[in-house]
Amino acid sequence: MKIMIVYSTYGGTTKDCAELLADRLRDHHTVELVDGRHDSIPSPDSCDALVVGSSIRMGRMNKKLRRYIRDNRETLDNMPFGIYFCCGYTKQFQEYVDIQFPKNYEPTLGFHLFGGEMKPERYKGFDKFIMRMMRDSIKTQDFEEDERRLHDLPEIYPENIAVLAKNISVALNKMQK
Repeated sequence: MKIMIVYSTYGGTTKDCAELLADRLRDHHTVELVDGRHDSIPSPDSCDALVVGSSIRMGRMNKKLRRYIRDNRETLDNMPFGIYFCCGYTKQFQEYVDIQFPKNYEPTLGFHLFGGEMKPERYKGFDKFIMRMMRDSIKTQDFEEDERRLHDLPEIYPENIAVLAKNISVALNKMQK
């Protein structure tokens, strides 16, 4: 069965996560990766399952992807469909979901948090400067030992990627029966 993973990335983390998810699915499925920021996005009718992944920038997911979900909602509501976010402020995940989508909206495969990274070397200009300042601010703060774990640098959560991959496979297996 065919799975399409559409992602939008700014610093590369969302693409990295799309590739990790695709690697977990390729043994049993055909997977197409689509850079939603730069490429045209095929109709969801062209696949059996769809995942949309977006970085969060200034509190928002990519506008093109938001519009794609809105415009294809009827189709997406009737197929295995999930959304994942990559962001530096992982504790605000539910707030990001609430800002982007209507209340009570839940994709069939749910919303997922794949974590994030702060890698200034992936950015240019002012973005690189801001990213470096944010990273260095977190690294140099003097926390009490029990608070330190609450202020670690963001990282990718492979266990969350594994959960979504399993949910996709289960949903597609049910469709085949």
